[in-house]
Amino acid sequence: MSAIGRRINLGLVVFVVLSMVGTGGTTVLYQDSASELRSQNQELRQENAELRGNLDDTRNKLESTQTRVEELQERLETRSEDVDQVATNLNQTEEQLNATQSQLAETRQSLRQSEGRVDELEGTVDDLRDERDTLEDEVDDLETTIGDLEAENEELEDERNELEDQVSDLQDEIDSLESRIDTLENEINELENQNEALRDDIETICNRMETPDPTCEDY
Repeated sequence: MSAIGRRINLGLVVFVVLSMVGTGGTTVLYQDSASELRSQNQELRQENAELRGNLDDTRNKLESTQTRVEELQERLETRSEDVDQVATNLNQTEEQLNATQSQLAETRQSLRQSEGRVDELEGTVDDLRDERDTLEDEVDDLETTIGDLEAENEELEDERNELEDQVSDLQDEIDSLESRIDTLENEINELENQNEALRDDIETICNRMETPDPTCEDY
């Protein structure tokens, strides 16, 4: 039985007792009952307040629970979509796996062919190494020859330098002679001009003479 039910039954008992006691003790009993009822009312108010608080807490918890349920439903929907996506991805992966297996078979075939090709190439490499060794020997011989030729070339360069010095000396001499030739040619030109002028003078004089001089026969 709840606290409210107990308080209601107690009130009925008080009422019955008051009816049975009579008028003489009615006032005292009524005062006691009124005080007790006030106390019970206060307790009921407090209990109601607590119940309202509990009800509010319960409503808040219910709202929180409903929100949580909605969130879980959304997550469930998201997870369902994720499952569908995973299933799709799984199908794609299976297709890719089949394609990869086919490619693997082709790759293995290519590998066997490549291995055969490697054997052929290794034989070619051995032949090329032998040829390289032969060529290296030839290179060594050529380098020795080059060394001899370089020594000879140095000797020829020394000889060439000496000849160039001689050529330079001869060129200086030629320059000096050409300068002397230019001077002589200028002198010759000047003398020829003077001679021409003298011939002209002699010819003029001969033309003026009434009795030409034998010398004028040449003019």
